[in-house]
Amino acid sequence: MESKPWNPLGLAYGAIIAGTAVMLVLSIPFGAYAALYTHLSSSYGPQTQIAYLPVYIGLLPVDIPVTPTFGALFVGLTVVYCIVIGLAMFRGESFFRALMSAARRGPQALFDNAFSATIVLLGGVLLATVLLQEFQTAVGVGTGGLSGDPFLLYMDLTLSPLIEEIGYRFFLIGVPLAVLLLAGREPLKRIARTLWRPSAAWDAAPAQEPAQVQFNAGTLKMFTYFLIGLSSILFGLAHYLSGAGWEVGKISEAALDGVALAYLYVRYGLHASIIFHWAVDYASNAFAFYGQGVYGISWTADSVWSNVPTEVILILVGIPGLLFILNSIFKWAIRPRGETPADDSSRPLYPDTAGGTVQGNLPDDT
Repeated sequence: MESKPWNPLGLAYGAIIAGTAVMLVLSIPFGAYAALYTHLSSSYGPQTQIAYLPVYIGLLPVDIPVTPTFGALFVGLTVVYCIVIGLAMFRGESFFRALMSAARRGPQALFDNAFSATIVLLGGVLLATVLLQEFQTAVGVGTGGLSGDPFLLYMDLTLSPLIEEIGYRFFLIGVPLAVLLLAGREPLKRIARTLWRPSAAWDAAPAQEPAQVQFNAGTLKMFTYFLIGLSSILFGLAHYLSGAGWEVGKISEAALDGVALAYLYVRYGLHASIIFHWAVDYASNAFAFYGQGVYGISWTADSVWSNVPTEVILILVGIPGLLFILNSIFKWAIRPRGETPADDSSRPLYPDTAGGTVQGNLPDDT
């Protein structure tokens, strides 16, 4: 049998995704050195003890009375992020297998793995956010920006991906969907899987007879769409209301990011949305804080440290990524209802222990 010919676009874009993944991973040691072994602040450091650990349930803040040092908190968070990156890279079809598949089948194969799909969406959505910001600025709607002590800002950017994904995706999408399944007397195992990856609510065949099923797949999907919209709007409002320096233009930008984060959570799992958020907040700024801590170049200055890996993600990943995303949305919107998409975006991702397979495409009609 002849092997499938190489796909030039998939090969080239897969190489870009692989290079971006390397930069994201390298941000971990660079960022750790900046946080633990440099002096980003004259007032705070890794030995400073925090007063409490803030978490969120949507817009509701909850202060947990634990008081580790910033250094211990940073190390613990770094371990968590390494674990979720490992899960995304190797669970289901591995990151490396997805790259090889993309070289043969085209860029759509990158959506077979959570990590590569996250990087594609990261580039496309960040570019869309930049374009939205430029438009808003042109019509007089400001976005604002963060300001304050560099060390505290860096700690906040390190903590936010975890607590905000739990607060706005897990609690506002996963928990309500799980409650609905619980009301329908679905098996607890299925409910637990839904909390981790909400698409598990509908992509496995129910164990009950059809007459006993309380909520069909269409109902569950529509409820999920509602939760995605609600959580994304609240996510945008939270940034504006936080008092961190954001202006009204941040609402729409954060809401757009919220939709992408929700998609990753619903299709792939909580680990994928955490990685996206981590890449935006931590990885895109880690080299800039390293430049400030080691060379004294402000993390907000326009320098090589502040442009890595942001420029690569925006240009090399973002342009083709945004075009691919828009093309996929367009094809989904115009295809006849009930027709299976022709690309690979709905291929099974993970085996389902309850029977059947996991279909990854959220906008799939029943």
